[in-house]
Amino acid sequence: IDAALEMIIEAIYDTHPEAIEENRIASDIQRYHQQVQAFINSQLVYSRQAKEHHQMTTPDDNGQLPLHRALQNNVTLGSIKLLVKGNP
Repeated sequence: IDAALEMIIEAIYDTHPEAIEENRIASDIQRYHQQVQAFINSQLVYSRQAKEHHQMTTPDDNGQLPLHRALQNNVTLGSIKLLVKGNP
């Protein structure tokens, strides 16, 4: 069941990643299943990065932007969508 739940949550997030930015999801996170909480928390990192213009446009020590690192780390499609949207 855990693997199925993870696949469902990831599919929903990939379809509409902006939903993670809604306050009611982040503020009510304690009411979700622990596995869902972990997934949301891991994806909020990318959502927050996408909103930070300076962070999105400043390369790291290796010359990579957050989008480059996300692609290298094979993050979810939803997070890639948020980073592309936040990349000027």
